Amino acid sequence: MTPDPRPFQMLGQALRAPQHPLRDAIDLVTRRDEASCVQALMADATLPPEQADAARNLALDLATRLRQRQVVAGRDGLVQALMQEFSLSSHEGVALMCLAEALLRIPDQATRDALIRDKVGDTDWAAHLGHSPSLFVNATTWGLMLTGKLVSTHGETGLLAALKRVAIKGGEPLIRKSVDVAMRLMGEQFVIGETIEQALRNARKHEAKGFRHSYDMLGEAALTEEDAQRYMQAYEDAIHAMAQDTQGRHPYDNPGISIKLSALHPRYCRSQYARVMDELYPRLLHLSTLACHHHIGLNIDAEESERLSLSLDLIERLCHEPALQGWDGIGFVVQAYQKRAPFVINYLIDLARRSGHRLMVRLVKGAYWDSEIKRAQIEGQVDYPVYTRKAHTDLAYLACARKLLAAPAEVYPQFATHNAHTLAAVRELAGPAFQPGQYEFQCLHGMGEPLYEMVVSAADQGGLGLPCRIYAPVGTHETLLAYLVRRLLENGANSSFVNRLADERIDLETLVESPLVSVLRHAEAEGVIGAPHPAIPLPLDLYGKHRPNSPGLDLHHEATLIQLHAELAREALPHIEVQPIVAQALPAHDASWHTVRNPAERRDTVGRVRWASLSEVDQAVQDSAACAR
Repeated sequence: MTPDPRPFQMLGQALRAPQHPLRDAIDLVTRRDEASCVQALMADATLPPEQADAARNLALDLATRLRQRQVVAGRDGLVQALMQEFSLSSHEGVALMCLAEALLRIPDQATRDALIRDKVGDTDWAAHLGHSPSLFVNATTWGLMLTGKLVSTHGETGLLAALKRVAIKGGEPLIRKSVDVAMRLMGEQFVIGETIEQALRNARKHEAKGFRHSYDMLGEAALTEEDAQRYMQAYEDAIHAMAQDTQGRHPYDNPGISIKLSALHPRYCRSQYARVMDELYPRLLHLSTLACHHHIGLNIDAEESERLSLSLDLIERLCHEPALQGWDGIGFVVQAYQKRAPFVINYLIDLARRSGHRLMVRLVKGAYWDSEIKRAQIEGQVDYPVYTRKAHTDLAYLACARKLLAAPAEVYPQFATHNAHTLAAVRELAGPAFQPGQYEFQCLHGMGEPLYEMVVSAADQGGLGLPCRIYAPVGTHETLLAYLVRRLLENGANSSFVNRLADERIDLETLVESPLVSVLRHAEAEGVIGAPHPAIPLPLDLYGKHRPNSPGLDLHHEATLIQLHAELAREALPHIEVQPIVAQALPAHDASWHTVRNPAERRDTVGRVRWASLSEVDQAVQDSAACAR
């Protein structure tokens, strides 16, 4: 029977037209094996000996001065000391993170107190007592140790049980309040203001030192249309507030804004491509037009890897808008930890040439590593879209930086890093003769200012005289959760430069080691350049050799969708007709047939069925009885 063309027809209609060759190149390397990706980076990430030595010396100088001037007093010092003591490499650090993150989500006190008993009761807080010179950290440790001991003694009797009951009455509310205060304290460390007006006021002290700002209205992906409209209004209000003091200046000299596309639409995913283009794009265009009018740069922020292709489609369309011609404020964020980062930069440079824009390209290392790894494992993908070793990401960053600096007419590079060696290497790649508008550095509010104060200050004051823009989140305590957790993960990771700098046990020579040296050292031990981390198996090998993980499909990947559609079309089910199998069946007529549809896609027709009539059933029974006789 001839296959029915209707099944899977909607998938075929959703496939995009053939893409630009540079976009195809991006797709091809999405999950390429790590070693081949790293080996392809080596040439671009290698500095000539003289530049390598100069970068190392500058990095060592910056790290030495930074360690010597570490803040030991005030709010910044309290937060830094607490995060250093309770590192995420320790059981207690992970427990404290879980506790803080969860307490902000739990609405009722009873559940909060139950969580405190569970998380605080079995951790070795006493091991941290007296390690930190900070009175705040030691006081926190005493409170956690005391509460942990007392809430873990549920089975004891006598005096200990009595002490437990007394402490529980005051202890759990106390620790609940303490964690809330601690999270607010850290929130104030990483968030520049609760409103854009407050943020602009708070930014003045940094601007007086030579910093610029890019504001981010806190909040994660919109879950409803109401969420999206609220974020849209927040972005509009922020642009209008910044516009009070931007006239007559270039977007590079003005404050800018960073927007998350997932905040502008509740269905920002590949499966909803038509809705994204029809509903989200007009919102992006409106904000871009508003920013263009006020000479403000607008960066499309980076998100999870499966959204990259959608973001590239949107910026392609945006760059060809007649109303935005001549505006150098269109920005895009590239994550160096993604294997396809160099190919994304190739595409952006080509897009700039074709559209006549000089694009702002912010190069970051990436903030979603944990979730990228876990998602690939859950989905049973063939490989990871990100590198599994920090040194590989650092190497990719330098290779991408070289590409950006080699296209000065097409892109305005914005190098976001807190790593002294990365900073120094970028400066060497760019050359010592800095020209205004050539590039800028970027750092996170609450994390990078001590390092970059030495960068923005003039040469006669011991600085480098280079511009730096602070990425400055704006939002209330209720909206900072997801952002704060990412910053705590970033700061608390034992591979973090910020974390390692604060650890006096780590030699500064080791701290500023080139990623190339690290990669070659691993290669010497393992016999291959760029081998993935040995403790992170491929998704399909997650459960070991004897139990392969269930393989999955990357349904956000265009090449996978095209292949899937071809296979489904080739294997399309025939149009099925089912009717009663009885002797002397009555002649069928169209009115007696019923259409059967795919329950997952009601527009797909599987076939039709004709139910047996009462007369046919009666006849079948009579025939059976006659045969039995």
